[in-house]
Amino acid sequence: MGSPINNRALFPCQEPPVAMSTWQATVRAAASFVVLMSGENSAKPTQLREGCSSWHYYVTMPMPASTFTIAVGCWKEMKLETCSSSDLVTERPFPRSEVDFRYVGACGHMEYPCRFQNASATTQKIIPHRVFAPVCFEGACQETLLRLIPPCLSAAHSILGTHPFSRLDVLIVPANFPNLGMASPHIIFLSQSSLTGTSHLCGTRLCHEIAHAWFGLAIGARDWTEEWLSEGFATHLEDVFWAAAQQLAPQEAQEQQELRACLRWRRLQDETRSSPEEMQVLRPSKEKTGHVSDSGASVIKHGLNPEKIFMQVHYIKGYFLLRFLAERLGEETYFSFLRKFVHTFHGQLILSQDFLQMLLENIPEEKRLELSVESICQDWLECSGIPKLLPDQLVLLLEHLLEQKTLNPRTLQSLQRTYRLHDQDAEVRHRWCELVVKHKHTKAYGDVETFLQEDQAMGVYLYGELMVSEDAGQQQLARRCFELTRAQMDRSSAAVVAEMLL
Repeated sequence: MGSPINNRALFPCQEPPVAMSTWQATVRAAASFVVLMSGENSAKPTQLREGCSSWHYYVTMPMPASTFTIAVGCWKEMKLETCSSSDLVTERPFPRSEVDFRYVGACGHMEYPCRFQNASATTQKIIPHRVFAPVCFEGACQETLLRLIPPCLSAAHSILGTHPFSRLDVLIVPANFPNLGMASPHIIFLSQSSLTGTSHLCGTRLCHEIAHAWFGLAIGARDWTEEWLSEGFATHLEDVFWAAAQQLAPQEAQEQQELRACLRWRRLQDETRSSPEEMQVLRPSKEKTGHVSDSGASVIKHGLNPEKIFMQVHYIKGYFLLRFLAERLGEETYFSFLRKFVHTFHGQLILSQDFLQMLLENIPEEKRLELSVESICQDWLECSGIPKLLPDQLVLLLEHLLEQKTLNPRTLQSLQRTYRLHDQDAEVRHRWCELVVKHKHTKAYGDVETFLQEDQAMGVYLYGELMVSEDAGQQQLARRCFELTRAQMDRSSAAVVAEMLL
C-alpha cells in the first residue's frame, strides 16, 4: 500500500501532497498471478509468451503519489452465483431530495475528465466492481462480501452523490496485513478477518473504505498531519452508509449509531489515558499547518513514531467533532452541506479551515451560537484529551458511572468541577443528583436540594432514592425539601411523594 515514503522505494516521486500527478504502468508477471493497481481501467492480462502476462493500468485524475497502490498475487476473481432476489437486500428508491443533488457550474480543480460533470456518472448508484480473493475464501465472499458491495455503494451515492471513481476492485488481503482495510483510488484492500462471523464487520468496514473515495482520495489533506480530514469523515460516514445499506428505519438507525458512539467514546477514553498528550492533538502544527519551507519541504510531526499508526484518536475524535456539528445543524442540513462541499472541493487538497469556514457560512445565524473556526480548532483540533461533551454524552457518561459500586469523593468533586455539572441542563443534573445520592456525596447535597425545588417535573424519582437509602441525613433532606415545595406542587405529584416519605 502507498505511504509518504514507501512509494519512493517503488518509483521516483515527490513526497508533498501538492505534488499531484497522473500515472500509468505496465506490469509483467507470471501467468498464474493477478496484478491489481490504482487505475481507471479494469485491466485484463495480455499474453506475452508462454507463462508470462502483461497488465496495463492508468489514471487521468491527478492525485498525490502516496495514494498509488499495487497488489500482485495468486487470486481468483469472485463472481456472485445466480440467486433469488430474496437473497439480496432489495433496493428501495430514495426520496428525490436525497438523490437529486447535482450542482451546475465548473469544477474548482485542474482540468481532467471529471465524473462530476458527466450526467450519466452523477446518476450511477453502483459503479462497476470486481472482487479478488484466495480460492479458500470463495464461500465467504459469496455469502457476505459480494452481496454487500451493491447496497453499500448505493447507500454512499444516496448520501454524497456522484462516485468520484469510475470503478472499484476489492481485494481480500492475507492475515499479516496490518489493517482491517485500506482504500486507494479504484481499489480497496479488506482483511480476511472481516469475512468471519456475521456481515456486520464486513459491512461497516466496507462502508468506511468506500467513504474514503470522497474523503481522503477525491478530497485530500494538504498537510499530512490533518489525518482527521480523512479518517474522521470515514468513521462518521461508515455509520450513515451502513444504516442506509441495511435500509433501517430512522429510529433503528439512530439507536444503532448511538450504540456505536458509546463504544467509540469508551475507546477514546482508554486511548487518552494510555497515550502521550502530544499524540492526541489532531492539528499538531496549529497555525503553521500547511506551511512549507522555501524549498517546498514540510516536516510531519510524529511521522516516524511507530506508535502513531496504531492510535485511533484522529479517527474517533474527528468522528465526534463531525457528530457534534451534524447535531448542531440537524442531519438534513448537515448532509445537504456535505454534498455541496464535495462538489466544491473534489479533486483538490484542503486544510481544516477550508471545511470549517464553508460549514459556518452555511449555518443559520441562530444555530451558530458561539461557533467559529478559531473556537472549533482550539477546542477540538489543537488540544489533547477529550473535547467538551455534548449534553447527551454527559448523560451517557453519568449513567455509566451510576453502574459503579463505589466512587471516590475526589472523583466526584473532579467530575463536578471538570464538567461544571451545576450549569448543565436538567437531564444532566438529574443524573448528577442520582450519583450524589447513591454515593452519599454530602458536599453536593446542595445540588440535590436545588433540583428538588426548581425542577419539580423531574424530581419525584429522587425523593424515592433519598428514602430508599435509609440514610438519616438523606431522609431529612427529602422531608425538608418536600415541606418547602409541597404547597406549590402538582397535587398528584405531592400525593406520590407524601406516600414515599411516610
